[in-house]
Amino acid sequence: MHSPEQDEDEFHSSLRLYLSSLEMLAAMAEAQCDLMGNYNVAWELKDDVSAGQFLVGRGYLSAEQEAWVQALSHALGALNTQVLPAGASKESNLAAMNHPGWEPMRYLAKEVIRQLAPLEPINAKYLGLATKASGKS
Repeated sequence: MHSPEQDEDEFHSSLRLYLSSLEMLAAMAEAQCDLMGNYNVAWELKDDVSAGQFLVGRGYLSAEQEAWVQALSHALGALNTQVLPAGASKESNLAAMNHPGWEPMRYLAKEVIRQLAPLEPINAKYLGLATKASGKS
């Protein structure tokens, strides 16, 4: 069993990773591939963002924020990445990420980012990082 401090540490670390994954998902295909190193981008990005479901039910997100996180996780679960090109080349990853199924995911990612925006400065402060708005820690 985690102490409240350990749980809060784990939440904030997980939230930071989730916010970074959302930023990648919200980007256009070429940027996604570059950010993810052109290696199995579709699968890695789907897994990284789907992990946001583990932020739900921990008491840190509002019900509305949790609903958006779950909506994106469910939508990603329905995206069949098995039919997409795979590999470590830029071409195969771009082809996969330009699949029309990713457009709604990008839209949802942007909305989840917007919904979680009030948590970003709290998260950055907790972790001792610069916030987007200030660029300062």
